[in-house]
Amino acid sequence: MKVTDKFKHAVMNCNAAQFGEGGDDIAKLASYIREWLDVKTGSNTLDSSNADDYANKIGRLLGRKYPHGDCNEIIQKYIKKNW
Repeated sequence: MKVTDKFKHAVMNCNAAQFGEGGDDIAKLASYIREWLDVKTGSNTLDSSNADDYANKIGRLLGRKYPHGDCNEIIQKYIKKNW
């Protein structure tokens, strides 16, 4: 089973955002640092990092909107797992 990178980014951010404002803030900071490091070390292109950042934002938005929902199910409506 292969889960896309963007799906994982969105689900992790969704889960963190469901913990409230603190979880949302930590997820935002951690995501920013990760993407910055990925570009600086060359493990990600700027385009791929921007796409990851977009998935992170979608995850946080949906986590705030559905604080008691199942992030895997919620995110699948917007980002496919690519089995």
